[in-house]
Amino acid sequence: MSYIKQIEPEQAAGKLRQLYDEILQRRGGIANLYKLLSLDTDLAQANRDMYWASMLTDKGLSGLEREVVAVAVAVSNECDYCLRHHLGALREAGGSEDLVERLTAGEEPEDQPERVVRLVYYARKLTLLPGAVGKQDIEDLREVGLKDLEIMQSAQIIGYYNYANRLANGLGVEIEAECSESGI
Repeated sequence: MSYIKQIEPEQAAGKLRQLYDEILQRRGGIANLYKLLSLDTDLAQANRDMYWASMLTDKGLSGLEREVVAVAVAVSNECDYCLRHHLGALREAGGSEDLVERLTAGEEPEDQPERVVRLVYYARKLTLLPGAVGKQDIEDLREVGLKDLEIMQSAQIIGYYNYANRLANGLGVEIEAECSESGI
C-alpha cells in the first residue's frame, strides 16, 4: 500500500470514519492518498478540503483546464499515481486522446485553445522552475483570456498537485486496483 502505516476504512473510527464516509458518498471510493494521511485526521481533512475546493468547483477554470494542469504537473514530477487518477478525469472532462498522448509525452498540446497551451506551460514552469516565474508569465496568461481568479486558481492547483505528487512519490502510495485510469 505505502511505505508507512495507514488506516483502512474498515478499521477507521471517530472523525476518520466520518471523513471516509463523506469521501465515499461524494466520490464513490477512497483514494490511497487519503489513506496515506489517515494517521492525522486533521491533515487528511485539510487535504480533502483543499482538493474539493480546487478541483470540484464551478468557479474559474473549466474542468478540462483543471485536469490539464493536474496532468501537466504529474508528468513533470513523474508521479504515476496522480497521473493515472487524472488521465481518466481529463478524458471525462472532454480531453481528446491526442491531448492525453501529448501531455503524457511532455509535448506541447497542439491544436488546443491557446488558454490550454499557456496553462500547460505555466504548470510546467511553476513546477520545475518556480524561481523563474515572473510577472511576464502572468501577463502571458492574461493575454490568452485568463482572469485573475483563474490565474490564482491555476497556481493553487499547481501548488496542490506538487504537494500531492510529493506525498505519493515520497511515501510510496500505490494506485488503487479499481482506479484503472478512471479516477476516484
